[in-house]
Amino acid sequence: MSDKTTYEAIFYGPNVIAAGTPRELEYVNGEYQKDVVLEETEDGATIRRSFRIGHETEEPIPYRFVEEENEEPQGEADIPN
Repeated sequence: MSDKTTYEAIFYGPNVIAAGTPRELEYVNGEYQKDVVLEETEDGATIRRSFRIGHETEEPIPYRFVEEENEEPQGEADIPN
């Protein structure tokens, strides 16, 4: 590795957050990040997607989709009378 503090990664998975999107990530203790969570807010809902590093060792480093977590906006409860 060089003296750079970041590396180029590319994320593969469901759209809005991934789908071949390149991003700059920071090294953690001089190594590539093993797991990354990306967050996106759309229509008031927050989507968190987890990605895991691929096997390739040349940049851009690929990350594959692992899991999705949705947070719906908190509003009034819809309780019938």
